[in-house]
Amino acid sequence: MVEILVFIIVLFCIAVLFYKQRRPSMEILQAEEAQIEAQLNDLLEEQQPLIIRGITPPKGLTKEGLEKIPRLAQFSVGGQPLDDILKHPTMLSGAKGQPVLSQDRRGALAGELALQVWAEHLWLPKFKQSTWLGWMDGCVKTEVLLGGLGMTRTVALYTCIMPTEGVYTVSILSKESERFLPKEWIYRYPGDLSPNDTPLVAELKYIDIIVRPGTMICFPPHYIMSIKPNQETFTAAAIVEYHEPVSLIAKSFS
Repeated sequence: MVEILVFIIVLFCIAVLFYKQRRPSMEILQAEEAQIEAQLNDLLEEQQPLIIRGITPPKGLTKEGLEKIPRLAQFSVGGQPLDDILKHPTMLSGAKGQPVLSQDRRGALAGELALQVWAEHLWLPKFKQSTWLGWMDGCVKTEVLLGGLGMTRTVALYTCIMPTEGVYTVSILSKESERFLPKEWIYRYPGDLSPNDTPLVAELKYIDIIVRPGTMICFPPHYIMSIKPNQETFTAAAIVEYHEPVSLIAKSFS
């Protein structure tokens, strides 16, 4: 019994060490969905943002798809019924980086659209094969993003963003730039910061990536990124997080 406990503790400590790692420099990796079965393991080991092109986004998470689900018409989106948001999508643009749905509500809407089942069927097996502990205790969590999401730090082992309607600009902050952020940087877009926010705004370095339906971008943990709609029409994206025990514990404190 003691030996088993020691073994579990050692495994957990090793997992923590792997989780805390982040490459000092950033490189954007790319792959095609048709090749992902053979390449995903090696690509994810690089611990760099990864763009996967040619994916099939989940069905239903579009303006047209949501309009066909009357039971969601009164789903509250920032205090407004979803039906009103669909009719007047410019209401989403007023948030300016502040999410219109809390994390719990993003997960609840994902559940209503069966994104959890979809992700467990399609993506969980792929991610489980990419880590040495995944076969034993890997899991996925899904969320629905309506509109944009200002800067936030990734916590999951892999956080994947896949637009389902509209075009987004995903901004990724360099590790060296994090010290130049203002104290109140959560849910702000880096391009919207001014010298009034931080006198060192000119030192902020980040990469902008345009993502559309059919493209997915995956992040390792500890990256600061934002997701900004490129237009004031209806925009939506699915968020799939792959977790193991260490990241689940970290998420509970985030």
